[in-house]
Amino acid sequence: MRKTIIRLLVLLLLFGYGCHSKKKYADLPPELAELCINIDRHPKKAENYYKRANYYYLNKEIDKGIADMQTAIRLAPDSSKYYVTLSDLYFAQHETDLTEEMLLKAISKDEDNNEARLKLAELQYYTRQFEDCEKTIDEAVQRQPHNPKAYLIKAFMLKDMQDTVGYLRMLQLVIDQNPKEVKAYSELGYFYQQKNDPIAVSYYQNGLKVEPNNVELHYNLGTMFQEMDKLEEAEQEYKTAISIDSTHIPSLNNLGYLYLDDSLARYDEAVQLFTRVLQINPKFVYALCNRGVAYEYLGNYVAARKDYEETLKLSTNFEPAIKGLNRLDKLQH
Repeated sequence: MRKTIIRLLVLLLLFGYGCHSKKKYADLPPELAELCINIDRHPKKAENYYKRANYYYLNKEIDKGIADMQTAIRLAPDSSKYYVTLSDLYFAQHETDLTEEMLLKAISKDEDNNEARLKLAELQYYTRQFEDCEKTIDEAVQRQPHNPKAYLIKAFMLKDMQDTVGYLRMLQLVIDQNPKEVKAYSELGYFYQQKNDPIAVSYYQNGLKVEPNNVELHYNLGTMFQEMDKLEEAEQEYKTAISIDSTHIPSLNNLGYLYLDDSLARYDEAVQLFTRVLQINPKFVYALCNRGVAYEYLGNYVAARKDYEETLKLSTNFEPAIKGLNRLDKLQH
């Protein structure tokens, strides 16, 4: 009988504690409230602070996340992953020295922590420490030869070092090891597009097989088709990009520009597209001037002149607008 009473008292205490905690955190989002309750229940459990720090990181409450990770590390100073998380928080505050310090500590706690090593390589690339970056990448690859992320970082580094052959070789190695790495396809597509090489199309299309809703890839593929004078294909890519992101200014503007082409001559639609761009960004001079061109083609010279003049208010020496006004002046004489 006595044991039963004690159990009931314990349950009542726990139930009362749970209700009190829920009331205490009633104004917080449910996920955060639960994390706070767990910390109250187990204030010396480092993992609870780690979990809440990740929540703060994702919700851009960086200072709170740092405080939680510092507590977690005090409670469990040998946990390598805690230093990695703290490095992410410091990097979010652009504290590159502290970021590096935490990553080096993570590696010192666990020599096989390749996540920390790759983040260190990314940081060294970001801070232009190319020699250290290459050394860190080599150490990562020695521990894990199948390492597409390491090769991708190295590719970007070689690009900045103007080692084109090495850059392309690394990107191909990335794709060989990870055929779903969209960044590599995008980089290769853009490189060959600058060379006017049609092989760019296949790289963009391969990237889109992995990420069909990648707006930038659709836009880049559209510009490539436009440069190849494949206007119907370009139109489709721009339309797809806009269907994914209705506010994507480059695609809206380029599609409008496409409709100014003599072979399409869809000037009313061009006006609508440029107007949509200007609703998003009223100072986007290319759309403003292009709308002037569309109005000019439609014979609405008053509206065209107004757009050209407004363009020059935003960019004094914008040559297409100057030429547009000159054309209108000749028409009036």
